[in-house]
Amino acid sequence: MIKLGDIVDVVIEKTVYQGEGLARIGEEKFVVFVKDAISEDKLKIKITSLNKKHAKGEIIEIIEPSKNRVKPFCALYNACGSCDCQILNYENLIKEKHKILEDIFCDIIPKDKIYPIIKSPQDKQYRHKIQFPARQTKNSKRILLGYFKENSHDLTNIKYCPMQPEIINEMAQFIRDNFELDCYCEKTHKGLLKNVITRISSHNNDILLTLVLNCSQNDFINYENPIFRFFKKIMAKFNSIKGCFVNFNPQKSNKILGNETIKVLGQDFIIEKLENKSYKIGATSFFQVNPKSAVNLFNVVKDNIKPNSTILDAYGGVGAIGIFVSSGANKITLVEENENAILMANENFKINNIENYEILSGDAKVHFLNFEKENRKFDYVILDPPRSGCEKEGLEAIIKLTQNIIYVSCNPQTLRRDMLLLINKGFKPKFVQGVDLFPYTHHIESVVLFERVENV
Repeated sequence: MIKLGDIVDVVIEKTVYQGEGLARIGEEKFVVFVKDAISEDKLKIKITSLNKKHAKGEIIEIIEPSKNRVKPFCALYNACGSCDCQILNYENLIKEKHKILEDIFCDIIPKDKIYPIIKSPQDKQYRHKIQFPARQTKNSKRILLGYFKENSHDLTNIKYCPMQPEIINEMAQFIRDNFELDCYCEKTHKGLLKNVITRISSHNNDILLTLVLNCSQNDFINYENPIFRFFKKIMAKFNSIKGCFVNFNPQKSNKILGNETIKVLGQDFIIEKLENKSYKIGATSFFQVNPKSAVNLFNVVKDNIKPNSTILDAYGGVGAIGIFVSSGANKITLVEENENAILMANENFKINNIENYEILSGDAKVHFLNFEKENRKFDYVILDPPRSGCEKEGLEAIIKLTQNIIYVSCNPQTLRRDMLLLINKGFKPKFVQGVDLFPYTHHIESVVLFERVENV
Protein backbone atom coordinates (compact mmCIF):
# COMPACT_ATOMS: atom_id res chain seq x y z
CA MET A 1 0.00 0.00 0.00
CA ILE A 2 1.15 3.50 -0.80
CA LYS A 3 2.10 5.65 2.20
CA LEU A 4 2.62 9.34 2.85
CA GLY A 5 6.21 10.26 2.03
CA ASP A 6 6.76 7.32 -0.36
CA ILE A 7 8.97 7.99 -3.35
CA VAL A 8 7.74 6.28 -6.52
CA ASP A 9 8.30 6.34 -10.27
CA VAL A 10 5.26 7.15 -12.40
CA VAL A 11 4.26 7.83 -15.99
CA ILE A 12 1.70 10.61 -16.46
CA GLU A 13 -1.36 9.27 -18.23
CA LYS A 14 -3.15 12.54 -18.95
CA THR A 15 -3.73 16.11 -17.84
CA VAL A 16 -6.85 16.81 -15.79
CA TYR A 17 -8.78 19.97 -14.92
CA GLN A 18 -6.84 22.13 -12.44
CA GLY A 19 -3.76 21.56 -14.61
CA GLU A 20 -2.38 18.50 -12.83
CA GLY A 21 -1.02 15.31 -14.34
CA LEU A 22 -2.75 12.01 -13.49
CA ALA A 23 -0.77 8.81 -12.95
CA ARG A 24 -1.70 5.38 -11.54
CA ILE A 25 0.36 3.44 -9.02
CA GLY A 26 0.58 -0.30 -8.40
CA GLU A 27 -1.66 -3.18 -9.38
CA GLU A 28 -4.67 -1.42 -7.89
CA LYS A 29 -4.03 1.53 -10.26
CA PHE A 30 -4.30 3.98 -7.39
CA VAL A 31 -4.70 7.54 -8.74
CA VAL A 32 -2.12 10.20 -7.94
CA PHE A 33 -2.23 13.82 -9.11
CA VAL A 34 1.05 15.61 -9.79
CA LYS A 35 1.47 19.37 -10.18
CA ASP A 36 3.53 20.65 -13.14
CA ALA A 37 3.25 17.29 -14.90
CA ILE A 38 1.96 16.59 -18.40
CA SER A 39 1.03 13.55 -20.46
CA GLU A 40 3.92 11.10 -21.08
CA ASP A 41 6.24 12.58 -18.44
CA LYS A 42 8.25 9.87 -16.63
CA LEU A 43 8.80 11.14 -13.10
CA LYS A 44 10.11 10.32 -9.68
CA ILE A 45 7.64 11.79 -7.21
CA LYS A 46 7.09 12.07 -3.47
CA ILE A 47 3.60 11.42 -2.06
CA THR A 48 2.61 14.62 -0.22
CA SER A 49 -1.05 13.94 0.62
CA LEU A 50 -3.20 10.83 0.70
CA ASN A 51 -6.80 9.75 1.18
CA LYS A 52 -8.87 6.68 0.33
CA LYS A 53 -9.60 7.83 -3.22
CA HIS A 54 -6.36 9.39 -4.44
CA ALA A 55 -2.97 10.85 -3.58
CA LYS A 56 -1.04 13.98 -4.52
CA GLY A 57 2.63 14.03 -5.34
CA GLU A 58 5.41 16.49 -6.06
CA ILE A 59 8.14 16.03 -8.64
CA ILE A 60 11.56 15.09 -7.29
CA GLU A 61 13.09 14.25 -10.65
CA ILE A 62 12.04 14.31 -14.28
CA ILE A 63 13.35 10.93 -15.43
CA GLU A 64 12.26 11.44 -19.03
CA PRO A 65 10.30 14.52 -20.08
CA SER A 66 7.30 14.33 -22.39
CA LYS A 67 8.14 15.27 -25.95
CA ASN A 68 5.71 18.17 -25.51
CA ARG A 69 7.32 19.61 -22.36
CA VAL A 70 8.89 23.04 -22.85
CA LYS A 71 10.76 25.48 -20.63
CA PRO A 72 8.44 28.13 -19.12
CA PHE A 73 8.95 31.47 -20.84
CA CYS A 74 8.38 33.47 -17.63
CA ALA A 75 11.34 33.65 -15.24
CA LEU A 76 8.93 33.77 -12.27
CA TYR A 77 6.82 30.79 -13.31
CA ASN A 78 7.74 28.69 -10.28
CA ALA A 79 7.42 31.61 -7.86
CA CYS A 80 4.14 33.11 -9.08
CA GLY A 81 0.70 31.61 -8.52
CA SER A 82 -0.95 33.16 -11.56
CA CYS A 83 -0.09 31.02 -14.62
CA ASP A 84 0.08 27.26 -14.06
CA CYS A 85 0.48 25.76 -17.55
CA GLN A 86 3.60 27.19 -19.14
CA ILE A 87 5.28 23.79 -19.51
CA LEU A 88 3.32 23.27 -22.74
CA ASN A 89 3.45 25.46 -25.82
CA TYR A 90 0.16 27.10 -26.68
CA GLU A 91 -0.90 24.72 -29.46
CA ASN A 92 -0.40 21.66 -27.26
CA LEU A 93 -2.05 23.32 -24.28
CA ILE A 94 -5.17 23.90 -26.38
CA LYS A 95 -5.17 20.22 -27.34
CA GLU A 96 -4.84 19.19 -23.67
CA LYS A 97 -7.72 21.46 -22.70
CA HIS A 98 -9.86 19.87 -25.39
CA LYS A 99 -9.02 16.40 -24.05
CA ILE A 100 -10.05 17.58 -20.57
CA LEU A 101 -13.46 18.63 -21.89
CA GLU A 102 -13.80 15.26 -23.64
CA ASP A 103 -13.01 13.42 -20.39
CA ILE A 104 -15.55 15.45 -18.43
CA PHE A 105 -18.44 15.30 -20.91
CA CYS A 106 -17.97 12.27 -23.20
CA ASP A 107 -20.41 10.11 -21.19
CA ILE A 108 -23.08 12.81 -21.56
CA ILE A 109 -22.66 14.05 -25.12
CA PRO A 110 -21.03 12.44 -28.21
CA LYS A 111 -17.36 13.31 -28.67
CA ASP A 112 -18.00 14.82 -32.08
CA LYS A 113 -20.27 17.35 -30.39
CA ILE A 114 -17.43 18.49 -28.11
CA TYR A 115 -15.95 20.97 -30.53
CA PRO A 116 -12.25 21.97 -30.72
CA ILE A 117 -11.43 24.84 -28.40
CA ILE A 118 -11.34 28.31 -29.96
CA LYS A 119 -7.92 29.80 -29.28
CA SER A 120 -7.35 33.25 -27.83
CA PRO A 121 -6.32 35.82 -30.47
CA GLN A 122 -3.52 36.77 -28.07
CA ASP A 123 -1.73 34.27 -25.87
CA LYS A 124 0.33 37.00 -24.14
CA GLN A 125 -0.51 40.52 -22.93
CA TYR A 126 -4.16 39.48 -22.93
CA ARG A 127 -5.07 40.40 -19.33
CA HIS A 128 -6.88 43.73 -19.27
CA LYS A 129 -7.80 43.69 -15.59
CA ILE A 130 -4.93 43.26 -13.15
CA GLN A 131 -5.19 42.96 -9.36
CA PHE A 132 -1.88 43.21 -7.52
CA PRO A 133 -1.73 42.80 -3.73
CA ALA A 134 0.63 45.33 -2.12
CA ARG A 135 3.06 44.59 0.72
CA GLN A 136 6.33 45.97 2.10
CA THR A 137 9.61 44.40 3.12
CA LYS A 138 10.14 44.36 6.87
CA ASN A 139 13.34 46.36 7.17
CA SER A 140 13.82 48.43 4.03
CA LYS A 141 10.07 49.07 3.61
CA ARG A 142 10.41 48.45 -0.10
CA ILE A 143 7.00 48.17 -1.79
CA LEU A 144 6.15 44.80 -3.33
CA LEU A 145 3.46 44.37 -6.00
CA GLY A 146 2.69 41.05 -7.62
CA TYR A 147 0.90 37.75 -7.08
CA PHE A 148 0.85 35.34 -4.18
CA LYS A 149 2.72 32.09 -4.54
CA GLU A 150 0.36 29.16 -5.02
CA ASN A 151 -1.61 28.20 -1.89
CA SER A 152 0.15 30.83 0.20
CA HIS A 153 0.15 34.48 1.14
CA ASP A 154 3.82 34.92 0.26
CA LEU A 155 3.94 37.70 -2.28
CA THR A 156 6.15 37.47 -5.36
CA ASN A 157 7.27 40.91 -6.47
CA ILE A 158 6.58 40.98 -10.22
CA LYS A 159 8.39 43.65 -12.20
CA TYR A 160 7.52 42.12 -15.55
CA CYS A 161 4.48 39.99 -16.36
CA PRO A 162 4.18 38.82 -19.98
CA MET A 163 0.43 38.32 -19.59
CA GLN A 164 -0.42 42.00 -19.16
CA PRO A 165 0.20 45.07 -21.35
CA GLU A 166 3.65 46.56 -20.84
CA ILE A 167 2.26 49.85 -19.55
CA ILE A 168 0.85 48.02 -16.50
CA ASN A 169 4.34 46.78 -15.65
CA GLU A 170 5.60 50.37 -15.95
CA MET A 171 2.79 51.70 -13.76
CA ALA A 172 3.50 49.09 -11.10
CA GLN A 173 7.13 50.17 -10.95
CA PHE A 174 6.09 53.82 -10.72
CA ILE A 175 3.91 52.95 -7.72
CA ARG A 176 6.80 51.10 -6.05
CA ASP A 177 9.03 54.13 -6.53
CA ASN A 178 6.59 56.93 -5.72
CA PHE A 179 3.85 55.81 -3.33
CA GLU A 180 4.72 57.51 -0.01
CA LEU A 181 2.33 55.82 2.44
CA ASP A 182 2.73 52.37 3.95
CA CYS A 183 1.37 49.05 2.69
CA TYR A 184 -0.81 46.48 4.38
CA CYS A 185 0.52 43.76 6.69
CA GLU A 186 -1.74 40.75 7.17
CA LYS A 187 -0.21 39.72 10.50
CA THR A 188 -0.79 43.06 12.21
CA HIS A 189 -3.70 44.30 10.07
CA LYS A 190 -1.87 47.61 9.87
CA GLY A 191 -0.69 49.60 6.86
CA LEU A 192 -2.77 51.40 4.27
CA LEU A 193 -2.37 50.09 0.70
CA LYS A 194 -3.89 46.62 0.26
CA ASN A 195 -4.28 46.18 -3.50
CA VAL A 196 -3.66 47.98 -6.78
CA ILE A 197 -6.26 47.33 -9.49
CA THR A 198 -5.94 48.46 -13.09
CA ARG A 199 -8.41 48.12 -15.93
CA ILE A 200 -7.14 48.89 -19.45
CA SER A 201 -9.27 49.09 -22.58
CA SER A 202 -8.20 46.88 -25.47
CA HIS A 203 -9.97 49.39 -27.72
CA ASN A 204 -7.96 52.55 -26.97
CA ASN A 205 -5.62 51.65 -24.06
CA ASP A 206 -7.39 54.00 -21.63
CA ILE A 207 -6.87 52.98 -17.99
CA LEU A 208 -8.70 53.18 -14.68
CA LEU A 209 -6.56 52.90 -11.54
CA THR A 210 -7.98 51.88 -8.16
CA LEU A 211 -6.13 51.75 -4.85
CA VAL A 212 -7.74 49.50 -2.23
CA LEU A 213 -7.10 50.98 1.22
CA ASN A 214 -7.20 49.51 4.70
CA CYS A 215 -9.40 52.26 6.10
CA SER A 216 -13.02 53.37 6.19
CA GLN A 217 -14.37 56.20 4.10
CA ASN A 218 -14.67 58.32 7.26
CA ASP A 219 -10.97 57.80 8.03
CA PHE A 220 -9.90 58.67 4.49
CA ILE A 221 -9.60 62.33 5.49
CA ASN A 222 -6.30 61.40 7.16
CA TYR A 223 -4.83 60.22 3.84
CA GLU A 224 -6.73 62.27 1.28
CA ASN A 225 -4.03 64.86 0.49
CA PRO A 226 -1.11 62.45 -0.12
CA ILE A 227 -3.36 60.12 -2.13
CA PHE A 228 -4.54 63.06 -4.24
CA ARG A 229 -0.93 64.18 -4.82
CA PHE A 230 0.06 60.66 -5.83
CA PHE A 231 -2.82 60.35 -8.29
CA LYS A 232 -1.90 63.70 -9.88
CA LYS A 233 1.69 62.53 -10.20
CA ILE A 234 0.90 59.18 -11.81
CA MET A 235 -1.65 60.73 -14.20
CA ALA A 236 0.99 63.26 -15.28
CA LYS A 237 3.39 60.39 -15.97
CA PHE A 238 0.87 58.16 -17.79
CA ASN A 239 -1.63 60.16 -19.84
CA SER A 240 -3.57 57.00 -20.66
CA ILE A 241 -4.80 56.88 -17.03
CA LYS A 242 -8.23 58.49 -17.32
CA GLY A 243 -9.61 57.95 -13.83
CA CYS A 244 -8.29 57.29 -10.32
CA PHE A 245 -10.35 55.72 -7.54
CA VAL A 246 -10.10 54.62 -3.93
CA ASN A 247 -11.88 51.56 -2.55
CA PHE A 248 -12.26 51.17 1.21
CA ASN A 249 -11.69 47.70 2.63
CA PRO A 250 -10.78 47.74 6.35
CA GLN A 251 -12.04 44.19 6.89
CA LYS A 252 -9.86 41.24 7.89
CA SER A 253 -10.76 39.00 4.98
CA ASN A 254 -9.52 37.68 1.65
CA LYS A 255 -12.00 39.88 -0.24
CA ILE A 256 -10.11 42.19 -2.55
CA LEU A 257 -12.71 44.96 -2.67
CA GLY A 258 -14.78 46.59 0.02
CA ASN A 259 -18.30 47.88 -0.55
CA GLU A 260 -17.48 51.57 -1.03
CA THR A 261 -15.54 53.15 -3.89
CA ILE A 262 -15.05 56.86 -4.64
CA LYS A 263 -13.53 58.68 -7.58
CA VAL A 264 -10.65 60.98 -6.66
CA LEU A 265 -9.52 62.25 -10.07
CA GLY A 266 -10.54 62.01 -13.71
CA GLN A 267 -13.49 60.33 -15.40
CA ASP A 268 -15.90 57.70 -14.12
CA PHE A 269 -15.40 55.09 -16.81
CA ILE A 270 -13.48 53.96 -19.87
CA ILE A 271 -14.86 52.53 -23.12
CA GLU A 272 -14.29 48.95 -24.24
CA LYS A 273 -15.38 47.79 -27.68
CA LEU A 274 -16.29 44.27 -28.77
CA GLU A 275 -16.79 44.32 -32.54
CA ASN A 276 -19.34 47.11 -33.11
CA LYS A 277 -20.62 47.25 -29.53
CA SER A 278 -19.36 49.75 -26.96
CA TYR A 279 -19.30 49.30 -23.20
CA LYS A 280 -18.77 51.74 -20.37
CA ILE A 281 -16.64 50.06 -17.70
CA GLY A 282 -16.29 51.52 -14.22
CA ALA A 283 -13.66 50.94 -11.57
CA THR A 284 -15.48 48.00 -9.99
CA SER A 285 -17.40 46.68 -13.01
CA PHE A 286 -17.16 43.00 -13.83
CA PHE A 287 -16.08 42.59 -17.45
CA GLN A 288 -14.15 39.96 -19.33
CA VAL A 289 -10.41 40.01 -18.59
CA ASN A 290 -9.55 39.02 -22.18
CA PRO A 291 -11.79 41.20 -24.40
CA LYS A 292 -10.53 39.89 -27.75
CA SER A 293 -11.26 36.30 -26.76
CA ALA A 294 -14.59 37.39 -25.27
CA VAL A 295 -15.61 38.32 -28.82
CA ASN A 296 -15.16 34.65 -29.79
CA LEU A 297 -17.18 33.55 -26.76
CA PHE A 298 -20.03 35.98 -27.39
CA ASN A 299 -20.19 35.08 -31.08
CA VAL A 300 -20.79 31.43 -30.15
CA VAL A 301 -23.78 32.61 -28.12
CA LYS A 302 -24.99 34.98 -30.85
CA ASP A 303 -24.67 32.41 -33.64
CA ASN A 304 -27.00 30.02 -31.80
CA ILE A 305 -29.87 32.46 -31.33
CA LYS A 306 -32.53 32.60 -34.04
CA PRO A 307 -33.56 36.04 -35.37
CA ASN A 308 -36.37 38.00 -33.72
CA SER A 309 -36.14 36.03 -30.45
CA THR A 310 -37.04 37.09 -26.94
CA ILE A 311 -34.03 36.64 -24.66
CA LEU A 312 -33.65 36.51 -20.89
CA ASP A 313 -30.10 37.48 -19.91
CA ALA A 314 -30.08 36.03 -16.41
CA TYR A 315 -27.41 37.40 -14.06
CA GLY A 316 -26.68 39.89 -16.87
CA GLY A 317 -24.12 42.15 -15.15
CA VAL A 318 -23.27 45.27 -17.18
CA GLY A 319 -25.05 43.80 -20.19
CA ALA A 320 -21.98 42.43 -21.94
CA ILE A 321 -23.60 39.39 -23.60
CA GLY A 322 -27.12 40.81 -23.88
CA ILE A 323 -25.91 43.87 -25.78
CA PHE A 324 -23.67 41.79 -28.05
CA VAL A 325 -26.56 39.56 -29.16
CA SER A 326 -29.22 42.30 -29.24
CA SER A 327 -29.11 43.23 -32.93
CA GLY A 328 -31.14 40.20 -34.02
CA ALA A 329 -33.37 40.02 -30.97
CA ASN A 330 -36.99 41.01 -30.54
CA LYS A 331 -36.39 41.97 -26.91
CA ILE A 332 -33.69 41.55 -24.26
CA THR A 333 -34.67 41.21 -20.60
CA LEU A 334 -31.70 41.57 -18.26
CA VAL A 335 -31.88 40.55 -14.60
CA GLU A 336 -29.17 41.71 -12.20
CA GLU A 337 -28.83 42.25 -8.44
CA ASN A 338 -25.79 44.55 -8.24
CA GLU A 339 -26.84 48.22 -8.29
CA ASN A 340 -23.63 49.51 -9.88
CA ALA A 341 -23.86 46.89 -12.62
CA ILE A 342 -27.48 47.92 -13.30
CA LEU A 343 -26.49 51.57 -13.68
CA MET A 344 -23.70 50.62 -16.07
CA ALA A 345 -25.97 48.25 -18.02
CA ASN A 346 -28.49 51.04 -18.58
CA GLU A 347 -25.70 53.28 -19.85
CA ASN A 348 -24.38 50.53 -22.12
CA PHE A 349 -27.74 49.86 -23.75
CA LYS A 350 -28.17 53.60 -24.36
CA ILE A 351 -24.75 54.25 -25.90
CA ASN A 352 -25.40 51.38 -28.32
CA ASN A 353 -28.79 52.90 -29.28
CA ILE A 354 -30.60 49.74 -28.21
CA GLU A 355 -34.26 50.27 -27.37
CA ASN A 356 -35.62 46.72 -27.28
CA TYR A 357 -34.57 45.96 -23.71
CA GLU A 358 -35.67 46.03 -20.09
CA ILE A 359 -33.55 45.75 -16.94
CA LEU A 360 -34.96 44.22 -13.77
CA SER A 361 -33.15 44.74 -10.49
CA GLY A 362 -33.22 42.59 -7.38
CA ASP A 363 -33.10 38.90 -6.51
CA ALA A 364 -33.00 36.92 -9.76
CA LYS A 365 -34.89 33.93 -8.31
CA VAL A 366 -37.79 36.22 -7.30
CA HIS A 367 -38.04 37.50 -10.88
CA PHE A 368 -37.92 33.96 -12.27
CA LEU A 369 -40.81 32.92 -10.01
CA ASN A 370 -42.77 36.02 -11.02
CA PHE A 371 -42.24 35.18 -14.70
CA GLU A 372 -43.64 31.72 -14.02
CA LYS A 373 -46.71 33.14 -12.24
CA GLU A 374 -47.28 35.50 -15.16
CA ASN A 375 -46.82 32.60 -17.61
CA ARG A 376 -44.14 34.67 -19.32
CA LYS A 377 -41.87 32.72 -21.66
CA PHE A 378 -38.60 33.46 -23.45
CA ASP A 379 -37.23 31.95 -26.64
CA TYR A 380 -33.78 31.76 -25.03
CA VAL A 381 -32.31 32.09 -21.57
CA ILE A 382 -28.61 32.99 -21.35
CA LEU A 383 -26.85 31.82 -18.19
CA ASP A 384 -23.39 33.09 -17.26
CA PRO A 385 -22.98 32.01 -13.63
CA PRO A 386 -19.90 32.33 -11.38
CA ARG A 387 -17.37 29.50 -11.02
CA SER A 388 -19.64 27.76 -8.51
CA GLY A 389 -22.30 27.31 -11.20
CA CYS A 390 -26.03 27.92 -10.90
CA GLU A 391 -27.96 27.57 -7.68
CA LYS A 392 -30.25 24.57 -7.97
CA GLU A 393 -33.34 26.58 -7.00
CA GLY A 394 -32.62 29.23 -9.62
CA LEU A 395 -31.92 26.69 -12.34
CA GLU A 396 -35.13 24.78 -11.60
CA ALA A 397 -37.06 28.06 -11.90
CA ILE A 398 -35.40 29.00 -15.21
CA ILE A 399 -36.26 25.73 -16.96
CA LYS A 400 -39.95 26.58 -16.69
CA LEU A 401 -39.45 29.75 -18.73
CA THR A 402 -37.94 28.53 -21.98
CA GLN A 403 -37.30 25.78 -24.51
CA ASN A 404 -33.65 26.84 -25.07
CA ILE A 405 -30.85 27.59 -22.62
CA ILE A 406 -27.40 28.88 -23.59
CA TYR A 407 -25.07 28.18 -20.68
CA VAL A 408 -21.75 30.07 -20.54
CA SER A 409 -19.47 28.36 -18.02
CA CYS A 410 -16.09 29.17 -16.53
CA ASN A 411 -15.83 25.82 -14.70
CA PRO A 412 -16.43 22.54 -16.58
CA GLN A 413 -16.89 20.61 -13.33
CA THR A 414 -19.87 22.67 -12.12
CA LEU A 415 -21.11 22.79 -15.73
CA ARG A 416 -21.26 18.98 -15.69
CA ARG A 417 -23.30 19.05 -12.47
CA ASP A 418 -25.78 21.55 -13.90
CA MET A 419 -25.84 19.72 -17.24
CA LEU A 420 -26.98 16.52 -15.53
CA LEU A 421 -29.77 18.43 -13.75
CA LEU A 422 -30.96 19.96 -17.03
CA ILE A 423 -30.90 16.58 -18.78
CA ASN A 424 -32.97 15.14 -15.93
CA LYS A 425 -35.49 17.95 -16.50
CA GLY A 426 -35.92 17.19 -20.18
CA PHE A 427 -33.20 19.26 -21.86
CA LYS A 428 -30.62 17.92 -24.31
CA PRO A 429 -27.14 19.44 -24.77
CA LYS A 430 -26.54 20.02 -28.49
CA PHE A 431 -22.81 20.78 -28.26
CA VAL A 432 -19.99 21.88 -25.97
CA GLN A 433 -17.81 24.65 -27.39
CA GLY A 434 -14.65 25.46 -25.46
CA VAL A 435 -13.17 28.96 -25.67
CA ASP A 436 -9.76 29.85 -24.27
CA LEU A 437 -9.92 33.13 -22.34
CA PHE A 438 -6.93 32.42 -20.08
CA PRO A 439 -3.90 31.16 -22.04
CA TYR A 440 -1.25 29.31 -20.04
CA THR A 441 -3.67 28.59 -17.19
CA HIS A 442 -5.88 25.55 -16.58
CA HIS A 443 -9.08 27.61 -16.89
CA ILE A 444 -11.55 26.71 -19.65
CA GLU A 445 -14.65 28.64 -20.72
CA SER A 446 -17.41 26.62 -22.37
CA VAL A 447 -20.67 27.38 -24.15
CA VAL A 448 -23.45 24.76 -24.25
CA LEU A 449 -26.75 25.02 -26.08
CA PHE A 450 -29.58 23.08 -24.41
CA GLU A 451 -32.88 22.35 -26.15
CA ARG A 452 -35.95 20.94 -24.47
CA VAL A 453 -36.81 17.51 -25.86
CA GLU A 454 -39.48 16.51 -23.35
CA ASN A 455 -41.49 18.00 -20.52
CA VAL A 456 -40.62 16.51 -17.14
